[in-house]
Amino acid sequence: MASTEPTTNETAAQYLAAQLERLMALPLATAEDAERWDSECADVQTALETRFPGFKPEHFVWHFFTDSDIRRKDVGYSQRQHNAISEYISRLRHERA
Repeated sequence: MASTEPTTNETAAQYLAAQLERLMALPLATAEDAERWDSECADVQTALETRFPGFKPEHFVWHFFTDSDIRRKDVGYSQRQHNAISEYISRLRHERA
């Protein structure tokens, strides 16, 4: 009988999807917003590395984590990153299907 318990990668995928959604919802208009965003993002990165060390997000996710300064200055870049992250979240959510 197959287990219905999620695998570590499935759990990691669901965790990352939820965190990416949360991060995308945070404001990024002011320097204070950016500081909070960077701090929240660092917490997510630490959690991924410690709780799910074998899980490797797609490369562009790391750019999303580190490019808050660019997104604040370039609306087009921000929209492209948000679109890519939204598509990735959708793939992560359906990884267990």
